[in-house]
This record gives sequence, C-alpha cells and structure tokens, in this order.
Amino acid sequence: MPGEKGRKKMKKSIMVMMLALLMLTASCKGKSEKKNQPEEKEMTKYELQSEPDMERLKELYPEFFGTEKEPAKGIEVYIWEMAEDSYCCGLMYGTNRNKTEQEIWALDRKVLSVEEAKAILNELQVPKDEVFVIPVIQPYSSYYYEIDDAYRKKVQELFN
Repeated sequence: MPGEKGRKKMKKSIMVMMLALLMLTASCKGKSEKKNQPEEKEMTKYELQSEPDMERLKELYPEFFGTEKEPAKGIEVYIWEMAEDSYCCGLMYGTNRNKTEQEIWALDRKVLSVEEAKAILNELQVPKDEVFVIPVIQPYSSYYYEIDDAYRKKVQELFN
C-alpha cells in the first residue's frame, strides 16, 4: 500500500488526467457543433442611391418574388453597355449550362438599371459569392465595346 506521499501524487495525477479529459471532450464537442452548423456567408447588401419601384421590378421578374425558391446555383447578372458608362442588366437563375444567345438577348424585354438589379439582389439576399456578373453584348445596342479582362473587371466592380 502506497504511503501518504504516494497517495497524494496518485490523486494529483488522476485529477490532471480528468481535467485533460474534460478539456478534450469540450474541445471535440465545440468542433462537432461547428461542423454541423452552416457556414456563415456574406449576404448581398448593396447601397442604393435611390429607392427603386419594387412593384415594377416584381412585374418584370416575377420568378424572383413571392416564391420560396432559393437560387441553387446563384443569380447571373448579365450586363451590357448602351453608351459610355451607361449600363443595362438582366437577371437569370444560375444553372449548370451556358445560356443561349436567344435567352440573353431576350433580356432586352426585362431591362434593369444597375441600381434596380442591386435592389432585386438585396431583396433575394443571395450570398455575394453566388452573384455572377457576366458582361455581354446586346445586338440592339449600337455602342461598340470589347469584352476583355479589363472590361470584365470594370463591370464586376459595379457589383462589389
């Protein structure tokens, strides 16, 4: 049978091991809780210069309003230039396929200003990393521009 000194030493060792076990358990529990929680994403919230006519926007894009449908593949913002630094936009749900020219050109019947596109994106609360800005050339625009890396960056900054 261990002496008094030995018992104290054993008691201290057991307490240290129990404390370590408690800390390990708490650490594992915290990690598993974080793993099960959805990752916090930065939601779209653009500053608007004016209050857009939301009723008009709901008429133009009813597919984005009054539905619980969440954009599984994000929102694609098609943007084209009508005159120098004068942009128009159209929106579509993201998909696993490239849109046809006809689909993109049909957006000329649902034209939005950059401000109106931002208002819809705010309303939808799509995470910023799920907003895809895609520069295009609309055939009814007589303004000439080329879509290169610099132009892509320029229009992307309109939505940053």
